[in-house]
Amino acid sequence: MATYYFNTDGSIANINQGGPDVAFIGNLQVQTVNATDLRKFAAIVYSESSFWGLVQQIAPANPFLEMQRETFGITFTMFTYARAKNAAMQRAGKSYTFHDMLGDKNYTHGIGSTAYNEFLADTGGDERRRKAVVLAVMRLFLGPQYQQDMQDVIVGLDGAVFWDGNDLFRLFKSHYRAKQGFELSNPAHGAIYQNVSVVKNAQVITSSPASNPNVIAANRQYTFMSTMTLGGTIFFKIHPQAAAQGVGV
Repeated sequence: MATYYFNTDGSIANINQGGPDVAFIGNLQVQTVNATDLRKFAAIVYSESSFWGLVQQIAPANPFLEMQRETFGITFTMFTYARAKNAAMQRAGKSYTFHDMLGDKNYTHGIGSTAYNEFLADTGGDERRRKAVVLAVMRLFLGPQYQQDMQDVIVGLDGAVFWDGNDLFRLFKSHYRAKQGFELSNPAHGAIYQNVSVVKNAQVITSSPASNPNVIAANRQYTFMSTMTLGGTIFFKIHPQAAAQGVGV
């Protein structure tokens, strides 16, 4: 175990190896999660968010701000998913905790990836993204008073419980999300990679009615609806068509 001390800009101030399993951000101790789980959570967000060169091309006017918004969006979406999943499982007499989510590779494919391990190494990698991720986690765990500058992100997410990145924009129709059917709530959501050169074969995507036979048999066009984009990430909630059929997280 170790005690982690983070500066308020997201950088590491100190690590006390052998100390209690807690984290401090500035002079505030994070009360709701231990340092081990906080770092796992941050590592997942780091592995799932866009790299610096990509964010620079998508939001050249202020890429670090966009990186902060994107990483907070993923952080908040994961927390929303965990709460929704727990509520669904409680109806069956089971539970789904935040700790469960941190090991759920069916939900978070970044667990155990190179980028995930890079973050846990505490040094190296994409330092700007590392700081943005710590700031995102800080905003979540320290409470609403630390989320004032992200209120438009929370509103824009509109209950999103999933997200996708450049895989969807490269694979489009062959991607799982497209096969299940997604509708873009705003056509501009499909064009965030149109001026990007650092991701090869990215394309403009459009609403994609389901091609999966099971979804078609359920007389449903769409399973997901986009809510917003941040950086190179597009966020989705359950589509009203799917929700009306009892489809959830």
